[in-house]
Amino acid sequence: MHRSARLPSVLRAVGRLVLPQQCAGCGRPDHALCRRCAALLGEPRRCEELTLHLGTQDLLPAQPQRAPLPTWALGVYAGPVRHAVLAWKSGGRPDLARPLTEAMERAASVMTEIERPTATGPVLVVPAPSGAARRRAGRFVVGELADAFGKGVARVTGAPVAVVDPLRRRSGGDHLLGAAARSRDRAGAVRCRGRLPRGAVCMVIDDVVTTGATLAACAEALRVAGGSVVGAVVLAVTAPPGAGSSNCQP
Repeated sequence: MHRSARLPSVLRAVGRLVLPQQCAGCGRPDHALCRRCAALLGEPRRCEELTLHLGTQDLLPAQPQRAPLPTWALGVYAGPVRHAVLAWKSGGRPDLARPLTEAMERAASVMTEIERPTATGPVLVVPAPSGAARRRAGRFVVGELADAFGKGVARVTGAPVAVVDPLRRRSGGDHLLGAAARSRDRAGAVRCRGRLPRGAVCMVIDDVVTTGATLAACAEALRVAGGSVVGAVVLAVTAPPGAGSSNCQP
């Protein structure tokens, strides 16, 4: 290896000696994510009823109604969990990739709770689309979470699993809109490139769910492309004001 190519890794090693690693959640030294903070991303719990667009409620009753999309979250997007997710997504703490993806791999146990529809196609694990700027910067963290979940599904179920990335956001950044506007705007907010294999069973993966508009748009795009969407899994859910982690349904 050329000496200049080794320089960044050497500098990182020296930096760790000068500035000891701290837990991204609580600041405890010598951990990327300490045991206590990692435990906040525990057993996946149903959370669709905490969102506006995935549960039984809907802001616009005139729109066609669908059954709730089963959605699981590993934790609540607050405190140490929020600090860790933001630090990883920003690119400032790449060392968080291991504990967060390991948590998502463990979350694949939810597949044993799902009654899969009659299908002959593969299980497809699909990351929610990320913005073009994040992709260009090489920070497609949702793709890393999807890879980890797919690995866990293959281990838990023994079924053939493929991690695919066919979803893209429509230009315009609907994530900047308010809740009511996102409800009106979500039709076509996400598109699927091409058709899915016949009978494909799809699980959607994201880092955080707030209103559920993005996950709802992902599910709709996959259905239009021929997939059967059985659920979604996220690292964390943004709970409504006054709600705690106990509001997620076991």
